[in-house]
Amino acid sequence: MKSGVPGVKDYAVDRLNHLLTRLAFEVHRASKAPGADEIHDLRVSVRRFSQALTTFADFLPKWKVKKIDKRLKRMLRLTSDIRNRDIALEYLAEKHHPEHRNRLEKERLELQRQFSEMLRRWTARDFSAKWRTSLSLDTL
Repeated sequence: MKSGVPGVKDYAVDRLNHLLTRLAFEVHRASKAPGADEIHDLRVSVRRFSQALTTFADFLPKWKVKKIDKRLKRMLRLTSDIRNRDIALEYLAEKHHPEHRNRLEKERLELQRQFSEMLRRWTARDFSAKWRTSLSLDTL
């Protein structure tokens, strides 16, 4: 332990467990209904968990954090692309540009397909339990 402050490690474990549980909840929720609100909430939980990994990096295995962070970044890129389409579609709905809307809707459907596949893989691998173990959150 690099920090001499008692309780910091316990706080880190508690916080990471809480944020990982929240992330798993949002993944499950978005897999059932990948709408704009669900994707936004998932993005927030990904960012918060990622920030916690950085904040508490001294207590975690570096190579495991790096691997998890890479997966989180992929999720954020994909959800960013979907979110950008959602915002553009909202804007174009007000401007009545059907030719642009059709293209964006097709792109969003394809991105949503990729997103659903990513969520299916994460869920099938029980990512939260695997990450909890690889980060030693149950034994720190």
